[in-house]
Amino acid sequence: MLSRCAAAVVCLCLLPAAAAGQERPLRIGNVTAQFGAPPQNFAPLTDYLSTFLDGRRVEVVPLDSIEQMVATVDQGQLDFVVASPVALVTLSTRHRVRPIATVTQLAGDEVSPFLAGAVFVKSGRQDLQLLEDARGKRVLALSRLALGGWLAPMREWRRHGLTEADFGSLQFDFSFQEVAAKVCAGEVDIGVLPANRFDDLRESCPGGFRVLNSPQGREARYPITISTPLYPEAAFAAVSDLDENIVTRVAVALLGLDAGSPAARVVGVAGFTAPLSYTPVEQLMQDLRVGPYESFGRLTFTEAIRQHAGKVLIGMLAFLSVLMLAFVRSQRLNARLAHSIEQQRQGEHARLQLESQLQQSRRLESIGRVAGGVAHDFNNLLTVINGYSQILLMGPLEPGTREEVEQINKAGRRAAELTNQLLTFSRRQIIDVVPLDLNTVIHDAEPLLRRLAGEDVQLVVSPAAQLAPTEGDVSQTNQVLMNLVVNARDAMPAGGRVDIATDNIIVSGSGDHPPELAPGDYVVLTVSDTGCGMSAETRQHIFEPFYSTKGEAGTGLGLSTVYGIVRQRQGAIDVWSEPGEGSRFRIYLPQSHQQPEAAPAAAPGASPTPTSASARRILVVEDQDEVRGFATEVLRSSGYQVMEASSGDEAMRLFGESQPIDLLLTDVVLRGMNGRELAEHFVRAYPTAGVLFTSGYPDDVTARKGVPRGSVAFLPKPYSPEALTSRVAELLNSATV
Repeated sequence: MLSRCAAAVVCLCLLPAAAAGQERPLRIGNVTAQFGAPPQNFAPLTDYLSTFLDGRRVEVVPLDSIEQMVATVDQGQLDFVVASPVALVTLSTRHRVRPIATVTQLAGDEVSPFLAGAVFVKSGRQDLQLLEDARGKRVLALSRLALGGWLAPMREWRRHGLTEADFGSLQFDFSFQEVAAKVCAGEVDIGVLPANRFDDLRESCPGGFRVLNSPQGREARYPITISTPLYPEAAFAAVSDLDENIVTRVAVALLGLDAGSPAARVVGVAGFTAPLSYTPVEQLMQDLRVGPYESFGRLTFTEAIRQHAGKVLIGMLAFLSVLMLAFVRSQRLNARLAHSIEQQRQGEHARLQLESQLQQSRRLESIGRVAGGVAHDFNNLLTVINGYSQILLMGPLEPGTREEVEQINKAGRRAAELTNQLLTFSRRQIIDVVPLDLNTVIHDAEPLLRRLAGEDVQLVVSPAAQLAPTEGDVSQTNQVLMNLVVNARDAMPAGGRVDIATDNIIVSGSGDHPPELAPGDYVVLTVSDTGCGMSAETRQHIFEPFYSTKGEAGTGLGLSTVYGIVRQRQGAIDVWSEPGEGSRFRIYLPQSHQQPEAAPAAAPGASPTPTSASARRILVVEDQDEVRGFATEVLRSSGYQVMEASSGDEAMRLFGESQPIDLLLTDVVLRGMNGRELAEHFVRAYPTAGVLFTSGYPDDVTARKGVPRGSVAFLPKPYSPEALTSRVAELLNSATV
């Protein structure tokens, strides 16, 4: 039995991997020959990412320089890049490169997504105290394109009135240790390194080093002494129009990377966080005229006219000719023609908008179909994996074997949770409206919400004491919370604060609440942020489908989904926001008179089984051999007589043979005759017998097959041995009452 369980797990892992093996590997570009680092083995990282991509191969392409990275991206040979801030900005000026995660590094004893520069001297140099004291001195920096090791400090020197010409000499050495060693030996007066790298080396010199402080000194977000403002660390970025599903999976994998894991160590990072804004790096490169901004702001209007006089003259003549022709023609057009043209223009604009919305809707519908199919296949496999592992755990096992089986069962339960999350994403999940405690739902979702908010956003939860229960679906409530927190995070690119609070409220005929609310008792969920806020014009459209202020990055369905869920529960949403002052969403949900009940833990073997189980005959119809074998074994071990069939036609040939059949257990979706049609034939043959449907598809699929959930006896997949025997015993017992 254990071997069958292991075989099922192997099948679950190998089938997607076999399909993925036919696709080309994903390629990640990384500048590995930097600062004297030895060659690295990236196998732990690529293997780790591959597990999030159904086994699809991932390759790291080693590059020698930023220039080679840009050229390789130009040739379309990379899907992702691990890019320094300078490299990312350089790539962004030529390609659609999107950062999906920002690197975090150790800064002292803490992990930080920021970097800064350190300008340092030997501790005994009393003549060097401030950045201005570098005039006429020998300076050694890391590299001309190193943000912390040269560009950020040079920008500070510029602000203090110094240029490169003011130094006695300026050299570059592509090694952290060599820069520190030459300052210590007195070969140069001043060294420049990234602050966190310098902090690791500051005790390497007898007598130590001292940092020349600019007004920055220390920052609360960066616990070591620095000489420059903070800038974002390197980025893991997606290149061009890569499949959003792949980008999302890689981003989730990176955000879940542990600091001490082999995958993190080979890249030389402490982990990853949500992507920061790289606008400060772009502004710095413009100020210093570095990389793509080398000629930024140098070409004056007079120089442009002088260099392109001929082209300008031809352009002006062409413009005047067109202008005169347009003026003559405009005099001949009448008001009716102008009105007709305007109507045609508006109609074309409306048509293009509708086409865009239709394409978006079809794309989301396709995602929903894929999610439903994946859920069905996974639920079949998980029925077998979870079921057999539970059967093994109910029997005697060696301690080592029991621990292994428990790990299989734990992984199966986690896979079932992920399947439900997939259905939640596609908004095709099973809706289970029950009394719920909103404080408990928020508490359970808080770790995920903090991960979504990111490290630079402070999330504060203030639950109300004695909060009344409300009614709803837990998955939909989590979706509301996630959508609101993600919107708040996007409104605070530089970080901020998100507050989540609950309260009880009584709505009377008038007051500060949405006018569509009927008088009564409500639970209020408030989500507020300190972001950029919204204008009155934007607030009028935020709940409209396909309306988004995020450009191509947004679907325009986040808040419209929230609105639909709340209205479905007879609730309402009140929005307050002002530009520059943040936003506040208040959601009113009717209070429930029923208290939430904790689901009782099912004890193994506690299922109500009829006393005469051996006399009961059950027909199991399932087209998946493994699922059919599992259900048959569970029922036979409970004392039932079991017949099995792989299709509706095969099952009908068993009708009328020997003794009557007491119960039909059938999958809804079968090859050929479906479960509903089979059940109709079965009931005509055995009027007093029971029928139990089972399926791994979501509600909308089973309803199309004529089996709407709630109107028939139904057992969703994946199901446990206890759930199966309990449901069967319940139906058989009710049939004898």
